[in-house]
Amino acid sequence: MGLDIVICIDDKGNQALTDAVSNIEVQEKMDQNSSFKLHFMVDICKEDIARDMDATTAPGKILSVLAKVKDDLVCLVKGPITQVESNLEHGGAGSWIQVQGEDMGYQMNRTTKFANLSAVKDSDIVRKLIAGNDNMTPDVEETNGSHEEENHSFVQTETDLQTIRRLGQQNGFHFWITCTNKGEATGHFRTRDLNGKAKQVLTVNLADNNIDALRITVDSKRPSQTIGKQIDLRTKEEMGGEVKLTDTVLAKTGLPGAAGSNVQTMQLAPVVDSAGALKARSDAALKETQWFITATCKTNLHRLCDVVRVHTIVEIQGAGTKHSGKYYVTGVKHTIDAVGYTMDIELARNGWGI
Repeated sequence: MGLDIVICIDDKGNQALTDAVSNIEVQEKMDQNSSFKLHFMVDICKEDIARDMDATTAPGKILSVLAKVKDDLVCLVKGPITQVESNLEHGGAGSWIQVQGEDMGYQMNRTTKFANLSAVKDSDIVRKLIAGNDNMTPDVEETNGSHEEENHSFVQTETDLQTIRRLGQQNGFHFWITCTNKGEATGHFRTRDLNGKAKQVLTVNLADNNIDALRITVDSKRPSQTIGKQIDLRTKEEMGGEVKLTDTVLAKTGLPGAAGSNVQTMQLAPVVDSAGALKARSDAALKETQWFITATCKTNLHRLCDVVRVHTIVEIQGAGTKHSGKYYVTGVKHTIDAVGYTMDIELARNGWGI
């Protein structure tokens, strides 16, 4: 139907599916598997509903959605089909098939595993888990500290995905998967990169705007400091104390300044073996609480001439001195149909002012 997309099954372009699709939704969201939903209009042949399509869209088939952007193909999502819904109308006209699925993280969440590891860092564990899944390439940022046998070795009792998500939460890291237009997957395990350049500029309230509205929510009632002390069971000495925000701020004034003199603190007392591990948990918690500004907006491919992706930075212009500037993309809903290609965007910011 001329949607400027390509549908692939097992990394091979499928022209029949590409021609039959009438609506596509791809949802990207931080700390969640990307998901997809495709709606196909089908015909009835010999009292059977889309027999060939039914075979190519069976649960378990690996489906990819590639969008044509700037004379190139961008893979929005790749993963297994997990659900199929069919609707048969009497006479055939108006019949359809709808398929849903998730990215390759779904495959990493199917089998519970048991492993006992020592003398390894969290980043070493994650790197091994990613590399062991469907030839996925690891892109892993190093973590601090290690699991030593004389303290506590690391024991995996979950699926690979659950383990990676848990280690990410403990370190203030995030896990997501990207794919090239050839189907090559990369598993990213990283903190938010706040020092990069903006990938796109979103403009409101100015000439040549590419968004019509920007909704902003500010919640300064968030902790910017942790307080937690424990006793080292080996030395019987006190460890821990106050930990404050140290991350890069995307704006002039961060959470401590926005909250004023009433600093919000939180008590943190995880089970750890050292002061370094305790501080790492505090840093991880503050990496998430600092995002006290959230925003939403909507644009389309025709106006932006590009696609917005999660875990990237965009720049907002025209929102005034307080709210213009860099934002981190935390979610994008891509909707592609005969009308066009729209993107509902979710943003976060850890400061205001420019």
